[in-house]
Formats: sequence, C-alpha cells, structure tokens
Amino acid sequence: MNVLLVEDNADLSAAISMRLKLYGHQTVTAPDAISAVSEAIRCQPDLAIVDIHLPGGDGFTVLDRLSSSSECPSFPVIMVTASEQDGLREKARAHGAAVFLEKPFSASSLIEAIDKATQDT
Repeated sequence: MNVLLVEDNADLSAAISMRLKLYGHQTVTAPDAISAVSEAIRCQPDLAIVDIHLPGGDGFTVLDRLSSSSECPSFPVIMVTASEQDGLREKARAHGAAVFLEKPFSASSLIEAIDKATQDT
C-alpha cells in the first residue's frame, strides 16, 4: 500500500516510515500542510496519515484541500495528534477522517488503524 505520511516531527516521521516499511507499505512523507497536497497529487496514495498540528496550516486544512482537489483521488485518512484538546476526534470525523489516533501510539495500534481505515472504504 502506498501511504502518504504528513508529519512535521522528522524523528517520528522516520520511525513511522520504517515501521510501515516493515509491514510492506511504501511511504511518501510531507513535513507540512503546504506540501501535503502536492505530494498526494504526485504519489496518488492509497491512505494518508496526517498530523493535526502542522506548519503552514493544520491537518483539517489538509483534509479540506485534499477533498476539494480534482487531481487527487479519494482515499482514507488517519488523523493523529498528541493534543488533548476537547472535540478534536469529532472535528476530524467532520472533516472526513476515517480514524483518529492519539500519540503516542504503538505499532500495533497504527496497523489496526490502517486496517480499520481501509476496511471502511
């Protein structure tokens, strides 16, 4: 599966990418909200993992831009965050996220989230 990972923390992005590779997934990364949409158009992912708090906009802006882009196919999105702010889960669903995952998360939780997101589509 081709996965777009939108995460501004370089160490976390590398760790998630390595974990996904172990499970047979290819990963394309974007470090901010601005490059996320262009990377999605370029790589045509099967799934995206998008952090909520990003430079250049937030994950909700990314989801809105992805859904309004005619050049980008529809694919499930897993929203991730370390924030404990009330209402983020509901807001993620309202913006079209298939799954909401709180950081820190285990590799097994991530794989379960991927399975759930791809089964619901």
